[in-house]
Amino acid sequence: MTINLPNILTIIRILFIPMIIYFFFSTYEYSRLLATLVFVAASLTDFFDGYFARKMKQQTSFGEFLDPIADKMLVITMLVLLITENNHILFVIPVIIIISREFLVIAIRQRLAELGDKFRLKVLMISKIKTAFQLVSLFLLLYKVDIYSFNSYLIGVYLLQAASVLTLISFIYYVRMSWDAIIK
Repeated sequence: MTINLPNILTIIRILFIPMIIYFFFSTYEYSRLLATLVFVAASLTDFFDGYFARKMKQQTSFGEFLDPIADKMLVITMLVLLITENNHILFVIPVIIIISREFLVIAIRQRLAELGDKFRLKVLMISKIKTAFQLVSLFLLLYKVDIYSFNSYLIGVYLLQAASVLTLISFIYYVRMSWDAIIK
């Protein structure tokens, strides 16, 4: 494992997850705000680890392996936490879509890894947009306080639904890009 700034940021993102869980279930007056702030910090590490890896030319195999796992751990943990508060079908269906897609993409990546280095699944721009929608929606759902008289939670639900549509679209692209390789 190569220790560099991008990989440290990825590891920090994983270490933030137990803190978010603790604050989420804590009964302190500002625990929800603290959970939100730690989530924002974790989300920022997602941006900065990739930025620094490219800028400083510190891309590593370990980072390419761990970064998507850290992303999935953060998003899935947040979705599971938030579903404890909202079991409405318009919330549950997007959560199931997003979590299912994450496992299916892991399976595709695993199959491509078995086939060797010539089969790599590149990150699509739509996946980056999907991630942005997910992170903003999760922030609003976690924060749960109106922003300038806008119901942040309701906006978060709508953004999560939009993210689930983008999730489906990006999954279809990934399957189309890798279909010939994965069915061998």
